[in-house]
Amino acid sequence: MKQFSQRRFRIEKVGVTYISRNLKGKGNLTVHLGQEVTPSEIIGTFELSFGFRILNLANLLSVQGPEVKKYLQKGMGQRIYKGELLAFKKDLFGNQKVVTAPSDGVIDYLNERTGGLKISAIPKKVDLPAAVFGVVDAINQQLGQVIIRTEVSKVYGVFGTGRSRDGILHFLGRREDIITANKISPAFSDNILVGGSILYKDAISEAISSSISGFITGGMNARDYMVVGGGRLVFPKKIENDIGISIVGCEGFGLIPIGEDIYNYLLNYDGKFGIIDGNTATLILPSFSSQSMSLVKRTKLPPPSQMVPANQTLIPQHDLSVGQKVRVVGISFLGEQGKIIVINQSETLLPSGIKGYILTIETKRRKIQIPSNNVEIID
Repeated sequence: MKQFSQRRFRIEKVGVTYISRNLKGKGNLTVHLGQEVTPSEIIGTFELSFGFRILNLANLLSVQGPEVKKYLQKGMGQRIYKGELLAFKKDLFGNQKVVTAPSDGVIDYLNERTGGLKISAIPKKVDLPAAVFGVVDAINQQLGQVIIRTEVSKVYGVFGTGRSRDGILHFLGRREDIITANKISPAFSDNILVGGSILYKDAISEAISSSISGFITGGMNARDYMVVGGGRLVFPKKIENDIGISIVGCEGFGLIPIGEDIYNYLLNYDGKFGIIDGNTATLILPSFSSQSMSLVKRTKLPPPSQMVPANQTLIPQHDLSVGQKVRVVGISFLGEQGKIIVINQSETLLPSGIKGYILTIETKRRKIQIPSNNVEIID
């Protein structure tokens, strides 16, 4: 009797497609339609503010929040420099309260209810590199967006959260390591961190504070995921979530190392540019070989406005056969990968009381027996 299983792509060589490069602040794009670009080529510049401070002026001036505004010496949007007068108050008895700026910045926002004043760091000029080998096919100066035709591959996780972000892949350690806050550093700002069998909530909080783009991990506590993922475990999600960082879990909930197939594939991209989209549990990896340009130039695609992203990761009901590579998705041996060497042709009474067909799977370390409905075919 034939047995069936769903097939899920874990790694896919997509070929030539579009990616978007966006200015992250006010600026200008410096490329033209049809231009061939390389990863280090600058395609635009913009201004970006790196951090901010909140001053509780109500406390510093000993007044109520709504009163703060009349004591401010600078208006919204104005620059101020360290030591410059920020707020001044003098009472009927001649007593003075003087508040000076603790650092250079821009007066950004005043909460008139609490008296909290936000001072953003003075914006700095930042260059936007193309980050890929490709051809410019669309430019939108108003949105600060460039659409580049390039060659990519994709890695698919089983869950995720967070909008699309880009960054340089950086490996934190081995695929079975536990990722805690002490492994996170501001030096990893704008990086996509890879590694670990479980990602803890304190590491996520530290990463957000350090402006890290995202995480590629094996597992995660379901409770932590519900906090950052919108309070639901339904796949695919019908809403998009974002808490300031993007996360893709490759294996499932709990302590599960990143699969050897994905981990070893990502090692080839260590230090290279990638795009992580947590809400579709996808990592896009542009080709870093200059030889890809010959394929890109001779490949014609529909206009960017007509391109629909391929988010379909599950193709149900494929025959199971000896020799296929599978991944365990049941509780026992969760996340292990191997090759089917035997498919039992008669049903077996399982410990759960349900009858099912047993597969024998050979992994790198051992042979295991798993019900056929507890595996998925992987490519």
